[in-house]
Amino acid sequence: MIQRITENWHQGGLGVIIVHLPEVGASALEALQAWSADQQRLVWRYRMESDFFFFLKREKNDERLDKLVDKSVESLRSRLSQMHPAVLTPSRGARKKQSFAIGSAVAFPSGTGRSAEAMVYYAIRDALTVVMRSQLREESAAQAEFNSMRANEPQKEWDSWDSTYAIGGLAKPIPTFYSTSRVSEVAKMFESNQHVQGAVIVNQGRPVGLVMKENMNQLLAGQFGLPLYWSRSIEKIMDDDALIVDAGLPVEQVAQLAMGRDISRLYDVVTITQNGKLLGAASIRSILEFITNLRTEEARTANPLTGLPGNASIQREMKRRIESGKPFSIIYADLDYFKWFNDFFGFSHGDELIRFLSSVLQDVTHHAGERVDFIGHIGGDDFIVLSDEVEPEKLCKQMIARFDGGVRSYYGNAQVSAVKDRSGNLIEQEGVTLSLSLLLWDGVHPITIAAISQSAAHLKKKAKSMNGSAYVIGDVVQMGLGEERS
Repeated sequence: MIQRITENWHQGGLGVIIVHLPEVGASALEALQAWSADQQRLVWRYRMESDFFFFLKREKNDERLDKLVDKSVESLRSRLSQMHPAVLTPSRGARKKQSFAIGSAVAFPSGTGRSAEAMVYYAIRDALTVVMRSQLREESAAQAEFNSMRANEPQKEWDSWDSTYAIGGLAKPIPTFYSTSRVSEVAKMFESNQHVQGAVIVNQGRPVGLVMKENMNQLLAGQFGLPLYWSRSIEKIMDDDALIVDAGLPVEQVAQLAMGRDISRLYDVVTITQNGKLLGAASIRSILEFITNLRTEEARTANPLTGLPGNASIQREMKRRIESGKPFSIIYADLDYFKWFNDFFGFSHGDELIRFLSSVLQDVTHHAGERVDFIGHIGGDDFIVLSDEVEPEKLCKQMIARFDGGVRSYYGNAQVSAVKDRSGNLIEQEGVTLSLSLLLWDGVHPITIAAISQSAAHLKKKAKSMNGSAYVIGDVVQMGLGEERS
């Protein structure tokens, strides 16, 4: 393959076209096959999982190579659009998302002494850059649309939602070598393992450098690459400034760090450690695909009234926190006499009141809680807050103060001195109140989500038996209830 490609490169350059298809369906494959059959200048094609590589040559009397490639790209885009059209994102069908990405580049014979192999490598890298940046723009656009749903609400809650997913979950095994290993050893490993793209250099189990297959091949393909480096230690050519992150770092933060690197390192794998020792590595593609899938799932399961995470995300986040073994607090929030409010003012006003409660919880958590605190909407007027705040009672106090201070504006001109309970009994009460059940977990004693739910139900009943807005505290394990505070 290399020989055939480089021969055509010498005759007038090569064009490289790379297509990424997240979902390789029959229609897309048919479109690629039909397009390939029409390309008279196609000299080689190759598939690597979801990526398709095409190499085009230029004949003596052809137009300029870049124009020839541009025309081929346009015809390919047209075919894929017809056979594999854009699809609606699950985010309420608001935006169209392309189901493929195309990148292209050209490689001309050089007078600088660079080998054909090196020039073709550079062209492949440039085309891949276009593909990856296209995916990143797609993801950024999806994120911007997703954030626009919450344009008038605090951004922090969405940041904390994303940050609950740690990069350690994406760690995959990666070959390792000592810094004293020879370049030839690493090169032979890459040659015998075609799907391996990188290797980590370690010292006593701790990563100290990274070697990417593409970079090594480019170095060795140079005029004096083999004699200069083949027998030297790998530390001479390793990247000793590679991106190394702790397993607990949020996936989205790692993605930002990775995409902020110099373009020469843009596709280098991210090295992941746990307690300073090598855990594994993650490719940029796996990170971006994870974020895209996460956005899709979050948008699909979000509560349509408030946009907050729904039950699936709540269960997942609670499970993650329990498994982490770190203490946290659970605040269940719901409204008292909400049925009366709906019956008296109408369901439209009821929805407004629920959105008001949502904003209260988010505002208070944003200003008084921790960055990683999580807010979910169980359904109806039931919400949950998972917090790392060391003084969660202050959150409860502020939530009640904010709610009581703003709820009267939802009564309009009505003078409320009594409400009806669910049985239709008249109760002397100045409107809707807020009940909070605060559960504490020490991070030591084993618990389950079911145990949390049962403890919360017990506290909820106690909180609702009190006059006015109130919160009740309990230990999720022992249920040693503290005294009621309002």
